[in-house]
Amino acid sequence: MKRYEMEIGAINAAITLFNSYLVAEFHIPRFEINSAIENRQIVEILHGKWDDFPFPNSGTRGVYFLFGHEKFHPEKNGLYIGKASFQSSTSNRLASHLNPHRYNEHFTMNYGKEIYVLDFMASIDLDTLGIPFMASALEEHLILTLRSQFQLMNGTGN
Repeated sequence: MKRYEMEIGAINAAITLFNSYLVAEFHIPRFEINSAIENRQIVEILHGKWDDFPFPNSGTRGVYFLFGHEKFHPEKNGLYIGKASFQSSTSNRLASHLNPHRYNEHFTMNYGKEIYVLDFMASIDLDTLGIPFMASALEEHLILTLRSQFQLMNGTGN
Protein backbone atom coordinates (compact mmCIF):
# COMPACT_ATOMS: atom_id res chain seq x y z
CA MET A 1 0.00 0.00 0.00
CA LYS A 2 3.03 2.26 0.37
CA ARG A 3 2.87 2.94 -3.36
CA TYR A 4 -0.52 4.65 -2.90
CA GLU A 5 0.28 6.80 0.15
CA MET A 6 -0.07 10.01 -1.88
CA GLU A 7 -3.52 8.97 -3.09
CA ILE A 8 -4.63 8.01 0.43
CA GLY A 9 -3.28 11.32 1.78
CA ALA A 10 -5.20 13.26 -0.88
CA ILE A 11 -8.38 11.24 -0.19
CA ASN A 12 -7.98 12.05 3.51
CA ALA A 13 -7.51 15.77 2.77
CA ALA A 14 -10.63 15.74 0.58
CA ILE A 15 -12.58 13.98 3.36
CA THR A 16 -11.44 16.66 5.81
CA LEU A 17 -12.75 19.33 3.45
CA PHE A 18 -16.03 17.43 3.00
CA ASN A 19 -16.37 17.12 6.77
CA SER A 20 -16.13 20.91 7.10
CA TYR A 21 -19.65 21.03 5.60
CA LEU A 22 -21.06 18.52 8.11
CA VAL A 23 -21.88 18.67 11.79
CA ALA A 24 -19.38 16.71 13.89
CA GLU A 25 -21.64 13.70 14.52
CA PHE A 26 -21.67 12.94 10.79
CA HIS A 27 -17.96 13.39 10.10
CA ILE A 28 -16.53 10.71 7.86
CA PRO A 29 -13.41 9.02 9.26
CA ARG A 30 -10.16 9.32 7.37
CA PHE A 31 -8.10 6.31 6.34
CA GLU A 32 -5.34 5.45 8.78
CA ILE A 33 -3.47 3.00 6.57
CA ASN A 34 -2.36 0.46 9.18
CA SER A 35 -5.67 0.24 11.01
CA ALA A 36 -7.63 0.39 7.72
CA ILE A 37 -5.74 -2.66 6.48
CA GLU A 38 -6.18 -4.44 9.81
CA ASN A 39 -9.92 -3.63 9.86
CA ARG A 40 -10.27 -4.62 6.20
CA GLN A 41 -11.30 -1.19 4.99
CA ILE A 42 -8.34 -1.50 2.61
CA VAL A 43 -7.80 -4.92 1.06
CA GLU A 44 -5.08 -6.20 -1.25
CA ILE A 45 -6.38 -7.74 -4.45
CA LEU A 46 -4.83 -11.19 -4.90
CA HIS A 47 -4.61 -11.98 -8.58
CA GLY A 48 -5.83 -15.40 -9.60
CA LYS A 49 -7.25 -16.05 -6.13
CA TRP A 50 -10.86 -14.83 -6.25
CA ASP A 51 -11.88 -16.65 -3.06
CA ASP A 52 -8.82 -15.63 -1.04
CA PHE A 53 -9.59 -11.98 -0.33
CA PRO A 54 -12.61 -10.28 1.26
CA PHE A 55 -14.37 -7.17 0.04
CA PRO A 56 -13.88 -4.15 2.31
CA ASN A 57 -16.92 -3.22 4.42
CA SER A 58 -18.88 -6.01 2.74
CA GLY A 59 -22.59 -5.43 2.40
CA THR A 60 -22.55 -1.74 3.28
CA ARG A 61 -23.37 1.37 1.27
CA GLY A 62 -20.80 4.09 0.80
CA VAL A 63 -17.88 5.07 -1.39
CA TYR A 64 -15.27 2.67 -2.72
CA PHE A 65 -11.87 2.95 -4.37
CA LEU A 66 -9.75 0.83 -6.68
CA PHE A 67 -6.00 1.47 -6.77
CA GLY A 68 -3.93 0.21 -9.67
CA HIS A 69 -0.92 0.73 -11.87
CA GLU A 70 -0.75 1.05 -15.64
CA LYS A 71 0.12 -2.33 -17.18
CA PHE A 72 2.70 -1.11 -19.71
CA HIS A 73 3.96 1.82 -17.63
CA PRO A 74 3.99 0.35 -14.11
CA GLU A 75 5.25 3.57 -12.53
CA LYS A 76 1.93 5.26 -13.41
CA ASN A 77 -0.79 4.90 -10.75
CA GLY A 78 -4.52 5.04 -11.35
CA LEU A 79 -7.43 5.57 -8.97
CA TYR A 80 -11.11 4.72 -9.39
CA ILE A 81 -13.75 6.32 -7.15
CA GLY A 82 -17.27 4.90 -7.05
CA LYS A 83 -20.34 4.81 -4.85
CA ALA A 84 -22.86 2.27 -3.69
CA SER A 85 -26.25 3.56 -2.67
CA PHE A 86 -29.92 2.59 -2.68
CA GLN A 87 -30.15 -1.19 -3.17
CA SER A 88 -26.45 -1.69 -3.92
CA SER A 89 -23.47 -2.28 -1.63
CA THR A 90 -19.78 -1.55 -1.94
CA SER A 91 -19.04 -5.28 -2.16
CA ASN A 92 -21.56 -5.70 -5.01
CA ARG A 93 -20.10 -2.74 -6.89
CA LEU A 94 -16.53 -3.96 -6.41
CA ALA A 95 -17.52 -7.47 -7.49
CA SER A 96 -19.08 -6.04 -10.66
CA HIS A 97 -15.72 -4.48 -11.55
CA LEU A 98 -13.62 -7.53 -10.65
CA ASN A 99 -15.84 -10.47 -11.61
CA PRO A 100 -15.29 -10.20 -15.40
CA HIS A 101 -11.57 -10.77 -14.75
CA ARG A 102 -11.80 -13.46 -12.08
CA TYR A 103 -10.30 -16.15 -14.34
CA ASN A 104 -7.71 -13.90 -15.97
CA GLU A 105 -4.11 -13.53 -14.92
CA HIS A 106 -4.83 -10.08 -13.44
CA PHE A 107 -7.80 -8.03 -12.35
CA THR A 108 -7.72 -5.04 -14.68
CA MET A 109 -9.64 -1.89 -15.51
CA ASN A 110 -9.48 -0.05 -18.80
CA TYR A 111 -9.36 3.71 -19.01
CA GLY A 112 -9.32 4.76 -22.64
CA LYS A 113 -6.47 2.85 -24.27
CA GLU A 114 -4.67 2.28 -20.98
CA ILE A 115 -5.01 -0.91 -18.96
CA TYR A 116 -4.59 -0.74 -15.20
CA VAL A 117 -3.69 -3.76 -13.09
CA LEU A 118 -5.62 -3.45 -9.83
CA ASP A 119 -3.66 -3.76 -6.59
CA PHE A 120 -5.92 -2.66 -3.73
CA MET A 121 -9.54 -1.83 -3.02
CA ALA A 122 -10.95 0.23 -0.18
CA SER A 123 -14.27 1.54 0.99
CA ILE A 124 -15.90 3.97 3.37
CA ASP A 125 -18.92 2.55 5.19
CA LEU A 126 -21.61 5.24 5.34
CA ASP A 127 -24.28 2.83 6.66
CA THR A 128 -22.67 2.59 10.10
CA LEU A 129 -22.56 6.39 10.26
CA GLY A 130 -26.27 6.53 9.41
CA ILE A 131 -25.69 8.60 6.27
CA PRO A 132 -25.74 6.22 3.29
CA PHE A 133 -27.65 8.89 1.35
CA MET A 134 -24.44 10.97 1.34
CA ALA A 135 -22.62 8.46 -0.91
CA SER A 136 -23.37 10.39 -4.11
CA ALA A 137 -22.27 13.70 -2.60
CA LEU A 138 -19.04 12.26 -1.20
CA GLU A 139 -18.22 10.46 -4.46
CA GLU A 140 -18.72 13.62 -6.52
CA HIS A 141 -16.72 15.71 -4.05
CA LEU A 142 -13.81 13.24 -4.17
CA ILE A 143 -13.84 13.05 -7.97
CA LEU A 144 -13.96 16.85 -8.35
CA THR A 145 -11.24 17.35 -5.76
CA LEU A 146 -8.87 14.60 -6.93
CA ARG A 147 -9.26 14.57 -10.72
CA SER A 148 -6.61 17.25 -11.23
CA GLN A 149 -4.12 15.51 -8.93
CA PHE A 150 -4.30 11.88 -10.08
CA GLN A 151 -5.13 9.75 -13.07
CA LEU A 152 -8.72 8.74 -12.37
CA MET A 153 -9.88 5.60 -14.11
CA ASN A 154 -13.47 6.89 -13.94
CA GLY A 155 -15.21 7.40 -17.25
CA THR A 156 -17.70 9.81 -15.68
CA GLY A 157 -16.73 12.97 -13.85
CA ASN A 158 -13.24 13.21 -15.28
